[in-house]
Amino acid sequence: MIARTAVAILMLSAVPAAAEESRYRTEGQFLVREIAGTIAGQSPRVRVETDLGAVKARAAAVREVGYRIRVRLRGADDARNRERLEALVVSAATEGGLLVFRGELPAGTAREGIQAEFAIDLPGSVKEFEAVTGAGAVEARGFAGRIVLATRGGNINADGIGGPLQAETRGGNIVIGEVAAAARLVTAGGMIRVTRAGNEVVAQTTGGNVTIGSAAGLVRAETGGGNIAIDSADRDVFAQTGGGTIRIGRFGGQLTATSAGGGIQVAGAGGGVRAETAGGSIVLNGIAGPIRAVTSAGSIRAELLPTARAFFDSDLQTWQGDVTVALPSGLPLSVRAFVDGAVGDRIRSDFPLKIFREAEDTGRPVQVAEGDIAGGGPVLRIRTQGGTITIQKQGGL
Repeated sequence: MIARTAVAILMLSAVPAAAEESRYRTEGQFLVREIAGTIAGQSPRVRVETDLGAVKARAAAVREVGYRIRVRLRGADDARNRERLEALVVSAATEGGLLVFRGELPAGTAREGIQAEFAIDLPGSVKEFEAVTGAGAVEARGFAGRIVLATRGGNINADGIGGPLQAETRGGNIVIGEVAAAARLVTAGGMIRVTRAGNEVVAQTTGGNVTIGSAAGLVRAETGGGNIAIDSADRDVFAQTGGGTIRIGRFGGQLTATSAGGGIQVAGAGGGVRAETAGGSIVLNGIAGPIRAVTSAGSIRAELLPTARAFFDSDLQTWQGDVTVALPSGLPLSVRAFVDGAVGDRIRSDFPLKIFREAEDTGRPVQVAEGDIAGGGPVLRIRTQGGTITIQKQGGL
């Protein structure tokens, strides 16, 4: 059972407040009620849950929990507005090792115009912090432990997080500086940006851009209609957008990248790449694994690197564009290249391939190039309709 002791509109648990001040004041056109104080004792877990209001929390060089709660409303300093400010009942209580701050509006209470902010300083002994608000921004900085942040209608910001991070908003942006562990980030309509993550990152938005600086683990980035940009990742990358571009820097694992209507660009990969788009060009540089690159309307440029990995078949296809591929002379491959509807010479190769013409069943001309590189091996299939195919020795792109 949670024990509570009433103090003005703030109710504290059996752990007493070392000091508390509650006052009204006017700030411009707003009437403000402010409650500030400290709570003695050590609480390894802290949670803020409020029906409305912004939450700002930071780890500080303090031994006690410090708080400042502000509730404000536009209007004169009269009894009616004071009554409305006091409608948001703010409390604090402890249960075991959990300290909970609450902001509650009774059912049927009008919330129009009421604004609230919970500002909390926590000692470094806090191992877990959670903040959940019905309407407002959420911010957390400098925590060494696990962080969970959620809001129905505001932005989320976090930085200097040492443990795993979860953040979810139904209508705002998510901006993360550094997080040393894994991060799971979800927004229904805003953008997501991460500067650096020490483990895997999952970033999902229904309509904004996703930007990730670096991640030491796997990255999964999904957006319903924005762009995706990932500078670097140590492991596999999965990127999917319903209508934007995808730009990936260097990463250490496999890549799966799909777009319903934008280009795909990769700077370097330690493994294989699967890149598919319905309407853009594909540029794949420094790929140390097999490639599947497919676009309905765009060019393809790809560079395969020498690799000690087991190599499998690759497939490059575009229906309305050119294909240029650079290959290391020592990588064992068997090339099969086709240009449908070829008019004139549409295939050029730095390698000694057999190039000839044949006709499809429909009677359309097809130019074909076949041959082995370094004794042959996994098949590299290249196909375009009406475009050109250029096969270069590495270094020619």
